[in-house]
Amino acid sequence: MASLHRDPRGKSPFWYCAFTDADDSRHFKSTKEVLRKKAQVVCDGWQRATELARRGLLTQVQALKVVSEIYERANQEPLNSADTTTFLREWIASKTLVTAKSTARRYGDVIEAFLAHLGGKAARNLSAVAPADIATFRDACINAGKANKTANMAVKTLRIAFNTARRRGMILSNPAEAVETLPENSVTRDVFTREQIQALLVAADVEWRGMILLGAYHGLRIGDAAGLTWANLDMERRTIRYFPQKDRKTARRKELEIPMHKDVEDYVLSLSLHNNKPDAPLFPKLSRKKASGRNGLSETFVGLLKKAGVVRDPGVEKVTGQGRQVFKLSYHSFRHTAISAMANAGVSTGLDKVEGKAM
Repeated sequence: MASLHRDPRGKSPFWYCAFTDADDSRHFKSTKEVLRKKAQVVCDGWQRATELARRGLLTQVQALKVVSEIYERANQEPLNSADTTTFLREWIASKTLVTAKSTARRYGDVIEAFLAHLGGKAARNLSAVAPADIATFRDACINAGKANKTANMAVKTLRIAFNTARRRGMILSNPAEAVETLPENSVTRDVFTREQIQALLVAADVEWRGMILLGAYHGLRIGDAAGLTWANLDMERRTIRYFPQKDRKTARRKELEIPMHKDVEDYVLSLSLHNNKPDAPLFPKLSRKKASGRNGLSETFVGLLKKAGVVRDPGVEKVTGQGRQVFKLSYHSFRHTAISAMANAGVSTGLDKVEGKAM
């Protein structure tokens, strides 16, 4: 039986616990408690754990349960702990309030895939997750055909989640920090040539011509461009003001104001107004589409590339299984096109006019 004692030398204010461990060795250990009642709870917990160990029943789950009971009885409040599934799903729920939808969705996909990878271990305490679990998950992403960049992003997502748990005192260390990222092997995106952009403008309808101009001249992402309203356009100042999707929900949310290129201005002035409301979409049809998905903006743009005869070469990224094929040209390539043009010309892309169309 365990028993409480004072330091026989009188040098410590703490109560000491005398107990017998699993191999029948006697121990005399400080409870680090000055109150006898709390010290008794700690001492009884140690004795209970050694008895479970003696019978071969002290699993990790049982050990965590004993510790939780000791803490709760001594402090009259539950230990700040949770099983892995509960914590990670609650973390995702919190992220939907502070990050863009696309970011929260990407985080959620990683978390659900990781929980599926853990299997039954996901029901255990969060502290049971080891670096090996993160590493095997990373490797499973590669074996499923994902690019190194995708696998690395999964590891980084888990680092963020487990770092939150560490700051809350739920775990002592972050298991994902011990896992190395892989060398990047992603495809380098191409930029559109002047001739390709001209071909796209010829093949495009009215709304897609505007989307192409916004991408080529200003580097707007596809969702940002499709989501513009007339209120985002300041024709007096000749500027476009909008909140980028990527930081729309962040604490440092900042509205961007960019000078409107002359070709974009001419395009906007050529449009017929069908709605006098300031928040009416600039592109009524395209604004109703999601960026991704089979019928989304990105796939619609792929169809426009084919119609314009623009060949989108596949990248050299090696993907198998469930990995997606990556092409060098997409709507996002306009962003690289605009950045490259501004770097080379300093101000504008200097693209030519297409007869009968803004360019």
